[in-house]
Amino acid sequence: MRTTRLGFAGLAALALAAPATAEEFIHGSWFGVNHSVNTQGLEPYFDLLREESGGEIDWNLVPGAQLASGPGTPEAVSSGLMDAGIAVAPYQPRMLPNTNFVFSHSLPGDDALAATGAMNETVMLGCPGCQQEYRDNNAVGFGGYSTTPYNFMCRDMVDSVDDLAGKKVRASGGGVTITEIAGATPVSMSPAEATTALERGTLDCVLGAVSWLRSYGYQDVVESVVDSPMGMGGPPILMFVNRDTWESMTPEMRALHIEHAPDLVAGAAYDGQVSYDAGIIEAAKEQGVTFVEGGEDFAQVMATHDQNQRAGNLEDAAAAGASGAEEVLDYYIAAYERWQGLLDERGRDRDAFRSLLWDEVYSKVDPDAL
Repeated sequence: MRTTRLGFAGLAALALAAPATAEEFIHGSWFGVNHSVNTQGLEPYFDLLREESGGEIDWNLVPGAQLASGPGTPEAVSSGLMDAGIAVAPYQPRMLPNTNFVFSHSLPGDDALAATGAMNETVMLGCPGCQQEYRDNNAVGFGGYSTTPYNFMCRDMVDSVDDLAGKKVRASGGGVTITEIAGATPVSMSPAEATTALERGTLDCVLGAVSWLRSYGYQDVVESVVDSPMGMGGPPILMFVNRDTWESMTPEMRALHIEHAPDLVAGAAYDGQVSYDAGIIEAAKEQGVTFVEGGEDFAQVMATHDQNQRAGNLEDAAAAGASGAEEVLDYYIAAYERWQGLLDERGRDRDAFRSLLWDEVYSKVDPDAL
């Protein structure tokens, strides 16, 4: 079923169908209060929903892991402790093995918009197991995004792969294998926890997006950033919604959430990542962080990883109980290539990106069948 834009008639129906008093929904974001995903993605999305529903959809964003940590979010949502949160599958691979399989495949290059489009398309339309595991966890999931390409960000000077030998690196998803190929030791922890670990020297580097320099304060504790793309992974699911909460909404309320999902994704990925990075890099340089151009040795790490990751990821997916992994992976890779072409054809500005997210993904999602 294809959903359609609500327009005035739909909004009128929403007003008639909704309860007289708006119910406040709680979204527990474990990202810090000033994290770009909160400020550029979730908050504007909730404002849109509130405005277009006449106040009947009223989300209250509670940031900073006040309600649940990253690893604790899926269970907190499933149990009804909060109505929604941000689910990152590598933190709970047993609960979310299918989404974790998608997350674990590192996309090559630096086309974060194409990566985000492919991630949303795959999870929403090309991965039945992803949707089923959300149901199995009493949840509904949508609104994923990709960060810009990951880089090694280190507390000491690193300008070659040899410098990474033996270092402890915060990594997740496909970044774990990339770190191992580079000769470093991957460490599992949230990006927020990594700030203190870098400061204390219990962690040497983070493999993550440069936006994290500001989001998690890494610019205060790192000396070098290797400017070489080390894969793109995801998606964090921004709207991991308790199923009872979702089903308590009217059909019109659910439809509004899906209609504006492209706005949420564009805010998080375009406003909060792609157009955000240049200013962050400039500010970090002014603060004394050195950006080192990665050489052929870093390119070789990624080439080795890309050559080997398919077999390893499929093996891990089978062990974790993911369903139809090979078909999902083929869909994902083809979607990434197709999205690169779509963006080249339609344009890479925000409006074109948002329009493509609607046309290629969310117009094809039935909010009542999630």
